[in-house]
Amino acid sequence: MAFNLEIAKTVFGKWSVDLLALIYSRKTVGFQEIVRALPGISARILSVKLGRLQDLGLLRREVLDTRPPRVQYSFTEKGLRVAKLGEPVFLYLRFTEGLLFLEENPEAADRSEEKGR
Repeated sequence: MAFNLEIAKTVFGKWSVDLLALIYSRKTVGFQEIVRALPGISARILSVKLGRLQDLGLLRREVLDTRPPRVQYSFTEKGLRVAKLGEPVFLYLRFTEGLLFLEENPEAADRSEEKGR
């Protein structure tokens, strides 16, 4: 029970819903992609959040064999189950709070937001 409480505290902590929604929408995402998609989050805070989600078994971290080395994050099976439970929250935030990670193009995001009204 205490472990489930830790998961809930982490998932609903600052930046966590944004982070989980982003990974849920893109399936796999790199560290720099996250930094660009979530303006205002520092690299240090992002590292802490990602590490905590990994420690809880929600995220998988993969180091790619590239120069320079790149890291990608995706959900574990457990993480995907938690994210699916949060899907209604992600959709609500997408349409009401402008969290439109699905499209990089600001003009396309504006059109998508207008469709949601």
